[in-house]
Amino acid sequence: MTMTRVPLHARPGRRAGTGVAARLDRVLSSRAAFVVVLVVFVLMGFGFAAVFHVHATAAPDERGHVWNILLYAERPLGAGPFLDRMDTSQLWMGELVRSPLYLYHYLMSFPARVALGLGLGYEQVVVVLRAVDVLWTALGLVALRSLFRGAGVPTSIGLLAVVATAFTGRFAWQAATVSYDGPAMAALFVFAAVAVRFVRGGRLRTLGWLVVAALAALLLKYSQAPFVLAGGFFAVLLRYRADGWTWLRQPVARTVRGARERPWATATLVVVGGVLAALAVERFGVNLLQFHAVNPSCTALHTRADCMDYAIFRRNYAATRAHELAEVAGTLPPFDPVAFLGSWVATYFKSLFFFWGASLPWQPEPAVVLAGAVAVLVAAVVAATQLRRVLANPALAWCAAVAGTYVFAVLCFNAATMVNLGQTYAFSGRYLLPAMPLAVAVVLVGVHSWLRRLPRRARVVLTVVVGVVLAALFVLYNPVSAFFPSARSAAWYSGWALEVLPHWLTGVDP
Repeated sequence: MTMTRVPLHARPGRRAGTGVAARLDRVLSSRAAFVVVLVVFVLMGFGFAAVFHVHATAAPDERGHVWNILLYAERPLGAGPFLDRMDTSQLWMGELVRSPLYLYHYLMSFPARVALGLGLGYEQVVVVLRAVDVLWTALGLVALRSLFRGAGVPTSIGLLAVVATAFTGRFAWQAATVSYDGPAMAALFVFAAVAVRFVRGGRLRTLGWLVVAALAALLLKYSQAPFVLAGGFFAVLLRYRADGWTWLRQPVARTVRGARERPWATATLVVVGGVLAALAVERFGVNLLQFHAVNPSCTALHTRADCMDYAIFRRNYAATRAHELAEVAGTLPPFDPVAFLGSWVATYFKSLFFFWGASLPWQPEPAVVLAGAVAVLVAAVVAATQLRRVLANPALAWCAAVAGTYVFAVLCFNAATMVNLGQTYAFSGRYLLPAMPLAVAVVLVGVHSWLRRLPRRARVVLTVVVGVVLAALFVLYNPVSAFFPSARSAAWYSGWALEVLPHWLTGVDP
């Protein structure tokens, strides 16, 4: 039996409310509310794109991304996305000939060509590329809205989950940065939206689009594989639990009938899927066959001496050597899993909302961090009491399972880095952004379910309390509030920003 969509906030036989809460729910459920959120996010992203100093942004490797893009932009238009060689003088940008991350740089080379053709200078080209990334990331928010609607999440709660994502510091700052993270997450959210549709009754055509979305997400950022693999596995598992394998019966007949009924949609699926599959085979398949790795080491194609020009290779090589020498000398400190877990949680929480890392760090106010952490913990505990009811919706079960699996995979990767290198490389809140909206939606639905089951008077009071807490967190944690009070140095700001923004906002003397 196919699962039908039943809004989680609906009760059969009960008329919709007419009070303040009901009116607020209607406002938050409107398309206009989402459009306002989307427009504000885009404008805020454009603002940060122009305000950030080049290259003091949320991505420490923005400079490398820009130069990779310019490398493609300076090639003839008909040269295509594939490189056959690199000069050793270019290796400071990383190994690009067999890099699985080339697609983002190639696609972004087209707006770069336009900017260069208009005679814009380097910093202006960077701002243009940042603005394109903002628009690309905004499409991810549209996909999130589709995901939550397809999952049967009340529209107002879905909007709150979108707001929580869009106005998280790292998400907004990352969007205003030249980096594949924003576009890759947009593709990942499209994948999630299709997966939820499949879980709730999709058939072979939906499964086909799920594969296409997965290929797009992986070609933009292959390290999203844990999310994609978990998403595909749980989508098929939950679909099987609902209907068995009935959706797989007579696949040829159904495919032929579907192609006749919707020829253009079928042709689009075949063409787009074929192109992406070919790109995946050329990059992932050939790399695995020839180099036995999805992302070959620089030394697989160049000498170690030449690869030393690449900062990340040089860093990892030095860390590996130091770790090996310490292990031989017996001076390697033991791995403390409890201390590691505590440090991991604190680092990820703060870097998700506040400071960005070692290049231009800042420390947020401890009271603000504590208030946010307590609110998150309380909300998670409350939602856990309603977990059985929430997970009765297979789409929300998918969200919870994928988010949990992905976070655990990130934790294991970081733990392995600590054990093998003794370093905290890739410890950043940005790696949790793909799972964040899914987790937020599950928690908000759980809190909503808990409130509905309280006596009327307690429900009214606690609903007001929840609203006040959400408003306070938005004021304290939104990207603007989290940035300007701490970024009090000229190193953060572009020349334009220092000329236009007031001294009291930047803290920089004129």
